Amino acid sequence: MSSRHAVIIPVYQPELSVQELFSIRNTADKLSAHDIYIVGPEHLSGRMAALCASFSRPLHYQSFPDRFFVSIDSYNQLLVSKVFYQAFIAYQYILIAQTDALVFKDELDAWCSKGYSYIGAPWFEGYTTPVLPLRLMGVGNGGFSLRSVPDFLRVLNRPRIFKNKLMESWPGSWVSNTYRYLKDYHSFVFGNIQINLAVNEDLFWGMFVVRHCDFFNVPPPAEAVAFAFEAYPDFMYELNQRALPFGCHAWERYGSAFWFEKLTQNGFDLTALRAEPSHTATPEIQAG
Repeated sequence: MSSRHAVIIPVYQPELSVQELFSIRNTADKLSAHDIYIVGPEHLSGRMAALCASFSRPLHYQSFPDRFFVSIDSYNQLLVSKVFYQAFIAYQYILIAQTDALVFKDELDAWCSKGYSYIGAPWFEGYTTPVLPLRLMGVGNGGFSLRSVPDFLRVLNRPRIFKNKLMESWPGSWVSNTYRYLKDYHSFVFGNIQINLAVNEDLFWGMFVVRHCDFFNVPPPAEAVAFAFEAYPDFMYELNQRALPFGCHAWERYGSAFWFEKLTQNGFDLTALRAEPSHTATPEIQAG
């Protein structure tokens, strides 16, 4: 282990698009001072190994049972399971950088030094479909997120204490819509009962756990803006005093024109993305 912190890049499919490979190579380049893991299903172990070996500084890979990669729900189950975090127990923090995330500079040590349990891009009211006028209401998106391994395992090792507590602390109509999705999370996490999660795992960590575990802390949205952007990146850019954050998530989904402009201004080579936006990765990367 060459770092107290590790970077985790989840890979789900046997082939990588140009956009995905662009993201992975950028993450590996910007965060080369840290241990980097490609994470995916067991049946792709050979291809993950080939991808890791294709870098000048070879990456690591870590496989998990195939059942965790068959759907979004199953991936959510992986990220609320002890097996995932125990695989990286040698590290203090892990940074999850999905293949639609971009890193702009290596601020990993600086963010880890703040001591938060979890950091992700701030959410607007409305989450993936923000409502106007834009208002930040929480932290944070899991696609580019920093997680304290000891704190996550501490939560997952706690007894079942969350039942019927959600309504006590979340007023408003939003609760009635969200409660029906979150009310069974305690059963899966604390009772080891396999359920189909109806909400993404980042909402569980960023909005639910933080309200019921005193030790589990996240930054205020105003601080997390400097960590990452997701929706409305132009608005976030202004909030961040016209500076790029540590990273971003879903850059082509939210504000692609904004990001192409900023990437060009900051020296990113976008030739392959502009020429072949849907082309798959080179054969040697796909081989295993």
